Amino acid sequence: MKIAFFIDDYLPSVHGVATSTLVYKQALESLGHEVFVIAPKVKGYEDNDDHVIRLSSMKNYIFEKRYTASLYPGLAKKLDKYEFDIVHSQTQFQLGVLAHLVARRQNIPHVTTIHTLYTELINDYPMMIITGITAITVAMPIVLGIKPILPEISAEKLRNLSKDSLKEMISRQGWRLTAAFANKCDACISPSKHLERILIEEGGLNAPCYNFPNSIDTKKYRSARAEDSPIEKKPGEKFIICVARLSPEKRQITLVDSMAHVSDKNIKLILAGGGPFEKELRVRISELGLEDRVILTGMQSSDKVASLLKQADVFALASYHFDNQPMTFLEASAAGLPIVYCDEQMTEGLRKSNSILTDGIEGKDFAKVFNDLLSNKERLAKMSRAALRVAKSFDSLTMAKKLLELYSSLIETRKNLES
Repeated sequence: MKIAFFIDDYLPSVHGVATSTLVYKQALESLGHEVFVIAPKVKGYEDNDDHVIRLSSMKNYIFEKRYTASLYPGLAKKLDKYEFDIVHSQTQFQLGVLAHLVARRQNIPHVTTIHTLYTELINDYPMMIITGITAITVAMPIVLGIKPILPEISAEKLRNLSKDSLKEMISRQGWRLTAAFANKCDACISPSKHLERILIEEGGLNAPCYNFPNSIDTKKYRSARAEDSPIEKKPGEKFIICVARLSPEKRQITLVDSMAHVSDKNIKLILAGGGPFEKELRVRISELGLEDRVILTGMQSSDKVASLLKQADVFALASYHFDNQPMTFLEASAAGLPIVYCDEQMTEGLRKSNSILTDGIEGKDFAKVFNDLLSNKERLAKMSRAALRVAKSFDSLTMAKKLLELYSSLIETRKNLES
């Protein structure tokens, strides 16, 4: 089978969607299939994979200067030569549109995965979200050939909206647009049940929707070695680790605040990742006098991340009502780490046996869990064993086989309809 993944931001970026796409690509290839990735060209980066098709791009200055593919008439036609059997978009924006055009030209099924609660970024990136939703509101009906999707509010009421009501309206509009894109596909995939519920209730999703959690190559994390970590762990020290882009929506500052309430000075917080919020985090670390207890590793390769996880004792994530199904939860579980989190909406990969939901979303709430858990060796060991068991159910080969079943079913249905 020839499979094409379309993604707006791929390697060398390190984030959940890129990681998920790469993991599925490798698993599907190991099962004997041919998988292409269509992504924007990134200046200075070269792929060692002839099945990655890079498109001309430009920097998007609205959102962290990321490279964005340049779409132009005739681009979809240039991909005819690959004769794909199915296209799978990992985005509903730039290259999601291209995936739609390619599927229509080649008369093949189009699957889309909705990874992120995009509209929850409005507090942190108001310009990006408002600009993006406005542009998509205008462009989507033209591209997809559907009726205009306008906000469900009169101009008079719009002028008198409160700030919170305006945010709610923009969020609802975002979900309606996302669902409208998915409704033009043969199938939609949601990595979590709560995202599927939002798409149906808020967006009006009526396309077939499948709950396929993200997957992971568990062997990589089981075989990682703590001694290969880029940082030193001294005898008696315990590490809390968070692997995530340093950005407001990930709320690492909450974890930094928690360390001021952690009584054992041998407990350190490791923040692995790079991003636009590093300066603010360093300022907060300095204000609290935590320079010797909070370590920022910067961007690390996936192998180094695996060794950092192997070295740690607990994984923590403070994002709230933003993440869908974080890949880092799966990576932490595969490394045998208990997970501490605060978002009650997240469920995939989280069990009472391997994770703890904090009582609140502030630093002191995390600190309470850290103090209790890291002082109880027996509970730590029990949760670590449970984490390894949970990770097995998200193994990439198992999930890739389920994805192939869906692909085959959609292709067969398309053939039957034609005949």
